[in-house]
Amino acid sequence: MGGAAHAVRDASRCFVCGPDNPIGLKLRFAREGEGVRAEFTPSDLHVGYEGLVHGGILAALIDDALANIWFARGQEAVTAKIEVRFRREVRPGERLVVSAHPTGSKGGMATAKAAVARPDGEVVAEGTGFLAVKDD
Repeated sequence: MGGAAHAVRDASRCFVCGPDNPIGLKLRFAREGEGVRAEFTPSDLHVGYEGLVHGGILAALIDDALANIWFARGQEAVTAKIEVRFRREVRPGERLVVSAHPTGSKGGMATAKAAVARPDGEVVAEGTGFLAVKDD
């Protein structure tokens, strides 16, 4: 992972965190220790079965949180492999906390964990990822 931070590609139209994507989720990740954190409240537009947030939305939150660990450091990272575990149903209107932190690195690859939780800490989905990190 080492190396100096460099300019990363524009992600302003990213579906999860891009402020310029008209149909995006518009999460704003902030650094928290070595990781990142954001909040999101899904709406009725994010359902699969009526009344339940689609698992793909939760997986997208996890995927983007993993990459944003490095994006917040001025580095690019893309997910090479992700594993997601869904633990609880989520209903539209529930406020969620999305967080991720690195767990290791070797060469140009890194590992990280992410979670989507309710404000009380109850985890609704969690994931691990292997990411390719661009190094100068």
